Amino acid sequence: MERHRDALPSLYARTGKSKVIIITKQEWRYEDQLGHRFTFHPNMSFLRIKNMIQGVVDPMVTCSGMKPGDQVLDCTMGMGADAIVASFAVGEQGKVIALESQPEIAALVRQGLATYETKLVKCNQAMRRIQVVQTDYHTFLKAQPNQSFDIVIFDPMFRETVRSSAAMQVLKPLANPHPVEPFSVKEAVRVARKAVLLKERVYSTEFTRLGFEVVKKSSHYAWGMIRLGGNEDENSTTGHCRANCGRENST
Repeated sequence: MERHRDALPSLYARTGKSKVIIITKQEWRYEDQLGHRFTFHPNMSFLRIKNMIQGVVDPMVTCSGMKPGDQVLDCTMGMGADAIVASFAVGEQGKVIALESQPEIAALVRQGLATYETKLVKCNQAMRRIQVVQTDYHTFLKAQPNQSFDIVIFDPMFRETVRSSAAMQVLKPLANPHPVEPFSVKEAVRVARKAVLLKERVYSTEFTRLGFEVVKKSSHYAWGMIRLGGNEDENSTTGHCRANCGRENST
């Protein structure tokens, strides 16, 4: 609907809605009556890709054995940073599908991935290649054939977000707060060929509860992994990850 010059409180009152997506020439923006605002930004994916181009290893890419041509399923897209980095890592011959259960986030991030311009051409190209699907990951996983993706990623919203991350503080009111359940991990293991990844807080009990081995820790988060077959360099990849943890980018 046309906004004309109406203030948002007037729109809320006239439509009976409590939240809107505002579409301008510059951007798509979410706002609601509680004062929450959300717009797309590639955030740390830009720096992670820039670092990878310069030879700095990315823990998600290295520990999972992600390679050009791989097919990656990001079950919890959120702001899309991991999906963007994965898209860069797998290249034009690979595929990244990013799932998002929350319709507002899915709409804004899908639009942002299709239109946002950074100063790094390879980052822009990586964003354009991502396929966004608005659905819950368990429903999607159940419908996939066995070993239909190389790598499956879970990065659920932390119960306690990193306060220094402005992007996560903005996203949290809109994000799906539900934890990953064992039955979804079981489906992910069935669907993946190489590995299933889980990102959580460093000392989270979710790794033990869900059966993941912690393979990388930083000051704010850790990566857990369930290593599967289908990776000819399985042993060397895991060793390389652990040997180089001090040199990867810290995002």
